[in-house]
Amino acid sequence: MHYSSTSGTRNFQRKTMTARINPARNDPLMGQRNGLTASDIAELHRMYCAPESCADSNVYCGAWAVQNLCTGWNQGARNWMTENCPKSCGLCTE
Repeated sequence: MHYSSTSGTRNFQRKTMTARINPARNDPLMGQRNGLTASDIAELHRMYCAPESCADSNVYCGAWAVQNLCTGWNQGARNWMTENCPKSCGLCTE
C-alpha cells in the first residue's frame, strides 16, 4: 500500500487508518513506495485476472477465435477450441 497510516490528516499524531491485522507491527509498514509486495500482486491478480483454469493454452487462440473456429461448422475445431481456448472463445465465467 502506498499510503501511510497518517495520510490525509492535518495532525500527524492521529492516524487515518490502521492495519486490520496486528496494527502495532503493521502500521509502521504502511506507506512503502519501493514497489508492489507479493501480497499486493496476489490481490491484484485475484481481483483482475482470469482464473488459471480459464487461460488459453496457445498464443494463437485469439486469432483463431476471430476466424470463428469457436462456433464454426467444424465440430472437431469447436471441440478443440472449447478445451484449449476458453478465454478467447468467451467461455470463462469470471
